[in-house]
Amino acid sequence: MSPPDHAPTNGAEKDARFGSALLHLMEDACATLDIDGRIDAVNAGMEELLDTHQSRLLGRHVSDVFSEASHKIDEALADGCAWEAETVVGPGRTVRLQLSPAYDADSHIAGWVALARVIDLNLKAAHELAISYYDPLTNLPGRTLVLRRLQPDLRQLNGDPVQVTILCVDLDGFDAVNRDHGRAIGDQILVETGRRLGRSMRASNIVGRLQEDMFVVGISDMRTYEQINAVAQRLIAAVSVPYQVKGARDAILLTASVGIAVAPENGHDGDELIGHAQAAVDLAKQTGTGTYQFYTNSTGGEVRERRSRVNRLRRAIDDGQLQLRYQPKVSLASGEIVAAEALVRWQDPDSGLVMPADFIPLAEDAGLIDPLGRKVLVEACETLAGWQKDDMPFLRIAVNVSAREIARSTFYEDLVAILNATGVEPDALELEITESAVMEGAEDVIRSMRDIRELGVHLTADDFGTGYASLSYLRKFPLDGIKIDTTFVGDIVAGGGGLASAVIAVGHCLEMNVVAEGVETEDQLSFLRWRDCDEVQGFLISKPLVAAEFVDMVNKGPVL
Repeated sequence: MSPPDHAPTNGAEKDARFGSALLHLMEDACATLDIDGRIDAVNAGMEELLDTHQSRLLGRHVSDVFSEASHKIDEALADGCAWEAETVVGPGRTVRLQLSPAYDADSHIAGWVALARVIDLNLKAAHELAISYYDPLTNLPGRTLVLRRLQPDLRQLNGDPVQVTILCVDLDGFDAVNRDHGRAIGDQILVETGRRLGRSMRASNIVGRLQEDMFVVGISDMRTYEQINAVAQRLIAAVSVPYQVKGARDAILLTASVGIAVAPENGHDGDELIGHAQAAVDLAKQTGTGTYQFYTNSTGGEVRERRSRVNRLRRAIDDGQLQLRYQPKVSLASGEIVAAEALVRWQDPDSGLVMPADFIPLAEDAGLIDPLGRKVLVEACETLAGWQKDDMPFLRIAVNVSAREIARSTFYEDLVAILNATGVEPDALELEITESAVMEGAEDVIRSMRDIRELGVHLTADDFGTGYASLSYLRKFPLDGIKIDTTFVGDIVAGGGGLASAVIAVGHCLEMNVVAEGVETEDQLSFLRWRDCDEVQGFLISKPLVAAEFVDMVNKGPVL
């Protein structure tokens, strides 16, 4: 007995009919596409939106139909990623267009679904206005409402030096929270920060959110700088309390930088005052996290100069202006070069060669240390891989990394990917991290260090002796070596060097490799050899060299 005409004869036909029915039930304009992005079905909504019959749409490429967004559509199809954006169709009609991949039973992309919805520009404008009045995440006043509430007090300014105070509160390192823990946890922290700041102020004061991690406080009932200082300190203290948020394994620690502008001294306009307070935040960040600064007439110029340097450094990372130099590490037992420390330099077109001490802190403050560090690590490993192909003797290459980099949740995966891509064995790589960063490291830093060491990569505590590590505490950390701080090496004179001796003794007690850096005199070298230091580096042996010069030095054989 043959099946009724309406019954599907197989699963594919059943799926096709079901999909067609769903397509035509959609109220929004909808189309299905083949794997290449060509339209194979549309519903009535799509015909109405585009004001054409389906016969003129079938077989056409979706980027041809929505030509205003063709480039982005082609990128999404090529990447196999869902995509969404506003675009224009016809005579000025704005739509929100969505592209989503459709998968087969083997999880391969089998086609695409395009969904378009007309945007009511009046409703959109009303929504944007509402957001400008109240921040939808924290429910705090937004910039527009903060300015409106400040206007009555700003109109009544008189001769008093302090009448209206604006404090901008910026969370230090908040971008790392979103990157390492996810935006959901970051949003919880923003909401909690808004609550804390609100609880720290009087009901008559204004507390709002300006942007991502920057909040604003407006005060009109304080007349002395001492009172303002106390408020700034109270706001910083409110943020410094550990955040216990759902989904985070450990408490999250943050600090805040605060910038302050006062009227009428710094201006009479609300927008101007907020801008000055934001400039003062940038200045506060230069002096260290968890601090506050008042705006002065010189602040604007200093902030502009800092922003200019940040932009130049960002371009330097992207445009290849960063260069590596390699300083030899020499074994005191054999006199041979056994490792190279990769040291980064910035060849700035405007100011010439810039040393790390002058731009690494800037990179950390500006959130550029991750891309900078990754670029250095990749180039160092590529250089070492080239040396290995040329049959150079086995060498380690040492790269400096920050605690922030190691704490990043993706650092381990990035490290493995770099080693695999370059072919460098983990045993040939050494990561140097400052002693203070190791000792202050949170659990996520320690866990990451353990994973890295289990991979086979060497870990060394740099600048050892300047921190506060006790022998028992240091024993807990997965370290292979320690480097004596250069100040201790510099203190070595005939008959002296007690601190350097102590560091060497600590390292050997823990069965760690001990390296002395900054060796510049024969007396220092003799002392370190006498105290059985394992390795030395410094200008007595060689300055940092370009790669070709380093290779020539290695090929000449023992240097001591």
